[in-house]
Amino acid sequence: MIVMRGLSRAWDAFDAYLFDIDGTLLNCLDAVHYFAFCDALSTVAGRPLNLDGVTAHGNTDEGILRDAFALAQVDEAQWRGRMADMRAQIGAQVEANRDVMRIEVLPGTRRVLEHLRGKGSILSTATGNLARVGETKLDACGLRGLFHHGGYSDGCETRTDVFRRALARVRQELGPDAAVCVVGDTPADVRSAHDNGLEVIAVATGIFSREILEAELPELCIDSLEDLFVAAGQAA
Repeated sequence: MIVMRGLSRAWDAFDAYLFDIDGTLLNCLDAVHYFAFCDALSTVAGRPLNLDGVTAHGNTDEGILRDAFALAQVDEAQWRGRMADMRAQIGAQVEANRDVMRIEVLPGTRRVLEHLRGKGSILSTATGNLARVGETKLDACGLRGLFHHGGYSDGCETRTDVFRRALARVRQELGPDAAVCVVGDTPADVRSAHDNGLEVIAVATGIFSREILEAELPELCIDSLEDLFVAAGQAA
């Protein structure tokens, strides 16, 4: 079921798109990224730490680290200056375990990306993943080559900042009046898109239901990326 909130144009007529990764394009069925977090946290804290109780969906990798340390009552002075080291450790560990990653590409993902590229749109990610993590996931499932740019969370603790930086890169190439649309699966994606003055297509393929996403008033809310073609009368 499609719920229209008022896209300013056809869903495939924007100049550029910013895509979230996890829950939007793909699902990781392994724990590679999780254990990389745990190992980095434990290295800095000097004791075993994990992500129990930490909100990961809609967060950024640096935000997850921050929240995990806060929950474990690790003083900020102990970890703040080591953020770059943790980014490097997490990225290297995920890359080293690429061959054991089990990634499910979500329905409609490849078709949507190929369709938009065929229409000349610029495709970028706008994700909470660190660059080395996100690129490894996309590469492992054969999607990386479909993107022109990557917007990642290195140096960003909020999703709004990730989107702002990804948007700036796209508009540097296309100009300040480029029409840009966000595609994501969390309430944070919708809010961050609107914080940056962007329209958003919310897709309920992550952990959040369509009803929860609709409450954030996205311009368009769908159950699956495949629904975009059904709505346009382009069913396979």
